[in-house]
Amino acid sequence: MAIRCTNLILLTIIANISTALRPNMIIFIADDVGYGDLKSYGHPTQEWGPIDDLAEEGMKFTSLYSTNSVCSPSRAALLTGRLPIRIGVYGKNMVFPAQSPNGLPKDEITMPEILRDVGYATGMVGKWHLGINDYTPMSGVHLPHYHGFDWVGTNLPLSNAWACDETKKHMDAPNPFNCFMYNNETIIQQPFSHQYLTKTFVVEASTFIKQQTEKDEPFFLYMSFVHNHVAMFIGKDAKFTSNRGIYGAGIRELSWGVGEIMKEIQSLGIDNNTLVFFTSDNGGHIELCNEGGNNGILKGGKANYYEGGIRVPGILRWPGQISAGTINSNIVSQLDIFTTFVNLAGGETPSDRVIDGRDITQQILGAMKLKNESKTKKRILFFYCNDMLFAVRYGSYKVHFYTMPVKSKEEYADACGEGGFPNKLYVNCLNCPSDCVIKHDPPLIFNVDADPGEGYQLDPALHKLLLLEVKHFLAEHNSTLIKGEDLLSALNQPSQPCCDSSKPSCSCNYP
Repeated sequence: MAIRCTNLILLTIIANISTALRPNMIIFIADDVGYGDLKSYGHPTQEWGPIDDLAEEGMKFTSLYSTNSVCSPSRAALLTGRLPIRIGVYGKNMVFPAQSPNGLPKDEITMPEILRDVGYATGMVGKWHLGINDYTPMSGVHLPHYHGFDWVGTNLPLSNAWACDETKKHMDAPNPFNCFMYNNETIIQQPFSHQYLTKTFVVEASTFIKQQTEKDEPFFLYMSFVHNHVAMFIGKDAKFTSNRGIYGAGIRELSWGVGEIMKEIQSLGIDNNTLVFFTSDNGGHIELCNEGGNNGILKGGKANYYEGGIRVPGILRWPGQISAGTINSNIVSQLDIFTTFVNLAGGETPSDRVIDGRDITQQILGAMKLKNESKTKKRILFFYCNDMLFAVRYGSYKVHFYTMPVKSKEEYADACGEGGFPNKLYVNCLNCPSDCVIKHDPPLIFNVDADPGEGYQLDPALHKLLLLEVKHFLAEHNSTLIKGEDLLSALNQPSQPCCDSSKPSCSCNYP
C-alpha cells in the first residue's frame, strides 16, 4: 500500500508540473552527427563544447534511437510520433528530392500543431527536408508553416549537400538545383551561401525566444542545424579549428550555436522553465573518410541499420526537474519525445491513429528507478528501410531480418585521399530493396548490451524463446499497421524550386 501511495504521489507531482509550469521547449537536432562524435560521448580528440555541458547539466541517453538511418523519415517520425511507414515517408529516393511533388501529409498531426493549440508559440529555423512544392515551382505547400509552425525563419527546405560545396575542393561550383535557402516560404538565395548560416539561425532563434518571453507565452522552438552534413563548412567569422580538422570544427560550430541559445534563455531568466532536447537525425556518414561522422564502438552508420546508423546521441536538460549528470541507459526512441513533450505541455496525443512513441516523463523526472525499469527494457522498436522491416531492438537484443554490408575503412579507402580527404560522394549500400541487401533466415541475433559493436552473432537455435517473443510482437505490430502511400518515389520536374523561371540556371544570389 505504501509503495502504491508513493507512486500516486509521484504521478500527481508530474501532472502538476505539466499543468503548472508548461515548460518552454527546444529541440536542437543535428544532421548526420554520430554516436561517437561528441566529447561527452567518448570521442578522444573532439574538443569539449556547450553540447557536452548539456550532458553534464541534464540527462544523457546511451540507448536512444532514431527511427531511420536517413533524414526525411527520421524527422517525420520525430515530429509526429509515428513510424515513417505509417506516414508514407518511404520510397526509392529514400528522402524527399527537390523535384518531389509530395511532403509530410497534411492529415498527419505534428507536435507544433498540438502545442500551438494549447497556447504555445511555435517557431522553426534550419533544415526541413519534409517536402517543398506540389506541382508548381513556388507553391510551397509542404513547407513548415503548413505543419504547425507560426514563425519560420531562415530554412533549407531540402538540405545541405555535397553538391552545395563552396570550397571548390569537391565541386567547381554549387549546383543551384539542389542548394537553395528560404525565409519562411520565399527563396532568398539559390544557390545558398554557408558564410553566415549558423550565425543567422542563432540570431533569428534568439529573437523568437525574446519576443515570446516578452509576451510571457510558452514557446516551442525546433532548431535544426545543418552541421555536420556534407558539404563541410565553417562560418566566415566563426574561426573554429579542431584537432579533427574540418569535421571537428563543424562540431564546434554546432555546439557554439547550441551554447548561444542556452546563454539567451539564461539571460532572460527562463532557464529553469525551459526543457531542452539535443539529438541527431541518424548516425554518422562513415564512408566520407575524415569528413564523415564517428559512431564510436557501434557498427555501421548512415543508411544502414546496424547500431551506428540508428543509435544516436540524445540529451535532455531541465534544471530543477531533471537531475544533473544523469545517465539513462534504457531503450528510448525519438518517437517518445513527441508523446512526452505533448503531455508535458498539457496537450493530448491523437486518439484516432496509432502513436508509436511512449511518454517517458516518469523516467526523466525520476519517478521510476532507471536501473530497474523492466517494462522499458522489454520494449520493442521496429526499424524499416523503406517498407522492409530490417531489424528490431528487443530488450538486450537486436534481431536483423535484413542487413547491408559494412566495409572496413581499408575497403573503401579508394574513396579517400591524403589524410582522409573524400574524393567522391560514396555510400556503400543505400536503397532497399537492392542487390546489396542481404536477407537472413533465420535472422541474425546480437546481444547489443554485451556487444554494442554487433561483432558476435548468437546462435538462433539457442534463442528460440527470444525469436518466439519477437514473432508475437511482430504479429501484434502488423495487426495495427496500415502503410501510408509511398511519398518518396515520385518525381515531377515542375516541382523544382526556382527563384526565377526566366533563368534556365535558377540562380539568384540575392544579397
